[in-house]
Amino acid sequence: MKSEVLEAAGRQTSPRITERRITERVRNKWARLARERLPSLKEIEALNFGPDWPFCFAVDMRLSDIFPYFLFMGDAISRYSTAYPMGDPRREKTLLDTAIAKMDEAALTRAPVEFNDIKQLDDGRRVAFRSILLPLSENGTDVTHIFGAAKGRSV
Repeated sequence: MKSEVLEAAGRQTSPRITERRITERVRNKWARLARERLPSLKEIEALNFGPDWPFCFAVDMRLSDIFPYFLFMGDAISRYSTAYPMGDPRREKTLLDTAIAKMDEAALTRAPVEFNDIKQLDDGRRVAFRSILLPLSENGTDVTHIFGAAKGRSV
C-alpha cells in the first residue's frame, strides 16, 4: 500500500499511515488478486474492505441495459443512487450516475477507471467526489461485472 507523511495542525504524523483515498485502497486490493487476469466477484466479496465496504457497489454487465443492474450497493453509496433515464439532464448531476458513467470504458479496456471531480447536486450542495471502477470476470476472460467504490464530501 502507498504510504505518505501527512501534516496536521503543523505536526508530522507517522509515515506508516496508509493511503487516505478510497480509490487507491480498493484498487490495491483488486490488483493483488488481478495479477495478469481479472478477478471474479466471489474473490472480491471474500476480501475485507473494512470501513470502505459501505461505499462499494457491484454491477452485472450481462444484465445491464439502459440502467445498470446492481447486485449490491453499500449503505453509504445508496444515498447517491437516484436514477434518471438516459438523456435526462439531471443524470449527470447525481454522484452514483457519475461513478458508473465509465463502466463501458472499464469493461473495454479491462483496466481500472478512476474519476474525480467537484459536482454541484440538484439541491445546490457542492461535493468533491472520487470513484473507481474495476473490471471482474466470472470465466477469467470476459468482463462480466464491474466492482466500484465512490465517496464524496461537501466542499
